[in-house]
Amino acid sequence: MRVGVATLAFALAASLAFAEGGGTVAKPDKPKPEPQGNPNRAEPGLEDQGWKAYETTYVPVLKDWNIKTFHGGYAAVTSKDGGQIMALPVKGKPGVSVKAEEFAIEVDGNGDGKYDERLKTDGAACLVGVVYEDGTMAPYAVRFQKGKGGAWSWQRSGYWTATVNKVPIGILDNNNNGKYDENGQDAVSVGLTGYASPLSAVVNLGGTLYELKVAENGKKVYVKEYAGETGKLDALSGHKSLGRLTSAIFQNGQTWIDAAYGKDKAVVVPTGSWEFLGGECKSATQSALMKKGNMQPVSVTKDETTKVAWGMDCKIDFDFDLNGSTVSIQVTSVHVYGASGEEYHTFAPPTFTPVVTVWNSKTGEQAQKGKMALC
Repeated sequence: MRVGVATLAFALAASLAFAEGGGTVAKPDKPKPEPQGNPNRAEPGLEDQGWKAYETTYVPVLKDWNIKTFHGGYAAVTSKDGGQIMALPVKGKPGVSVKAEEFAIEVDGNGDGKYDERLKTDGAACLVGVVYEDGTMAPYAVRFQKGKGGAWSWQRSGYWTATVNKVPIGILDNNNNGKYDENGQDAVSVGLTGYASPLSAVVNLGGTLYELKVAENGKKVYVKEYAGETGKLDALSGHKSLGRLTSAIFQNGQTWIDAAYGKDKAVVVPTGSWEFLGGECKSATQSALMKKGNMQPVSVTKDETTKVAWGMDCKIDFDFDLNGSTVSIQVTSVHVYGASGEEYHTFAPPTFTPVVTVWNSKTGEQAQKGKMALC
């Protein structure tokens, strides 16, 4: 096995795909273990400590799920106490009862022991009720994915929303357990832009940084202005492409911020080392997903602006085999990296077809030429 390298300039774009009703799944680099503790948990007495509370409203999305996440996925229907369930909070029960068959799944949405929904297709969704240990009841939308032989899976298909500092936010139960306060596991969509980052200890709302806490059941969020040192992260002006960077999520400890969203190109963030998680960029005709790849963290210092230089020109790394006069390249070995080492993948539409030319090193003449289809 040998390694090849080529350079490439192209219309950078992306559609951070994820397991949302038949879509593809973006697989970012394996996340680092989270520190102990949960900075998003809303303990009693927050308002007496200077936190401002906001009531939220639940938004079920039963068709055309419209928020992309860079982590999370579907949960499997599981067996419990002789039946099948979705492992959601239902006081006094192991979960929401379902009956999974090869070509359909039935759902007991109100917990009365009767199946009141029968769904047959990928992406089909319904509304169920959850009940927390303190007796609090809440709606919960779920979307289903059909597997083989009745191996169905499901995913949350709704979110709680509130407006803070004139900015709408959405809180997603992104690990499908009915809880909304789990830092790094659940998700927050700042601005409801169509993207959500892992639930963060600090969020940028309208240019102001706030600490964020969420009630376990999602019905209330709490914020308090961030008091630590800040700088600015500019991911937009240094991104060279023929398209537009629409999401760029960076992580610093237990804080995640989408540096592509804000009224200015440089967004206010806590100082420290920021590591790229994932993103998306788009042109009029193409899209591509983004992940960390070989990109190194960037440092933001107090009252300074750090500009990220990335995008074009790009480099293609690949493995190849030489067997006599035949050169073969495995599509799965192809990686496209930007100027800072960030990786672009899952091009859509899948028409990215590099031309590979093989030269005879002894004669200097062209030996082979062909297209390498990545679909």
